Order: sequence, then structure tokens, then C-alpha cells
Amino acid sequence: MIAKGEKTSINLLAWTLQETLDLLRPVQEKFCKQLPPCPLPVAPRNGGLVCVTIDNAQYCKPMCNKGYDFSFLRRSRLYEVCGNATGFSWTTQLVGGKALAVCIPSETAISGAESAYFPTNSTCMRTLAGTETQAEQLNIFLKELHEQGIDISNHDKEADCIICGY
Repeated sequence: MIAKGEKTSINLLAWTLQETLDLLRPVQEKFCKQLPPCPLPVAPRNGGLVCVTIDNAQYCKPMCNKGYDFSFLRRSRLYEVCGNATGFSWTTQLVGGKALAVCIPSETAISGAESAYFPTNSTCMRTLAGTETQAEQLNIFLKELHEQGIDISNHDKEADCIICGY
């Protein structure tokens, strides 16, 4: 049971933390080296994007957190791309062109490839907080791109980025 004055204190703390997060997220996004003139992609809420740049094209793999799944089938659509070949617009199926995927509540994750979900003991934000976990997700994505026939030798490591949705 919450004591009489604690409810207000908890609500104030929650509001303060949310305000702080709202200020930090745009700063966090600036860590991502964007490929001009591609628009900054919007990460799915309850998930994120793992992005790499190769040969002046940006590739982003949408991922959902545990307990969420994609709103449409993505098994054969591992990533979206933006670059000269796409007219510097994202190849997303969603209207608007910046949102690359939507993660909706779901008990089972079946719409995406097995690697399109953050590990069960993690989330996008937790992955972002660790150097090793970031590197692991980026390396998995680079391996997948290579397996799909994309030459990753001109990979711009400085542009590697994970963007979490909110």
C-alpha cells in the first residue's frame, strides 16, 4: 500500500524522469551519423533499428523487444535501405517514408526473421547501454547483409548506429 504523500512523490519522479528522457533522446539520435540526404529513420516504439552504412547507402534492420512483434510479415524483408539507388528515400512499406516498422504487443514473435528480435533478456535500450551488446547486434546484421550478397568491404564503421523507439 502506498502512503498518502508517496503517490504525489512517485508521480513527480515519473514525470521528471520522462521529461529528462524526452530531452536526452534527440541528443542520443545525434550520435548516429546520418547519410545525407536520407531522412533520419523513425525507430519502432517497443523496439529499435540497427543501422550500418555501406557504399553510401544506409541499411537499417528493424527489431522488436520481447513481448512485441511486427504489425506485418517481415520474414523476407530483413532490412530497409536508403541511398542513391532508392532516390534517397527509405524502402519502407509504411506510409510516410520514415517509420520502417511497427512493433505491436504479441505473446509470440513470428512475423520477422529470428534475428529481428532483441534477446529475451534484453531490450533495445539495454542493448544500446552496452558496448559489447551493441557490437554483437551490429556484427549479426553485417553478417546477414554479407550472406545476402552485399559487399560489406566499404562499411563505414563510424556510421554504425542503434536507434531505440519511444
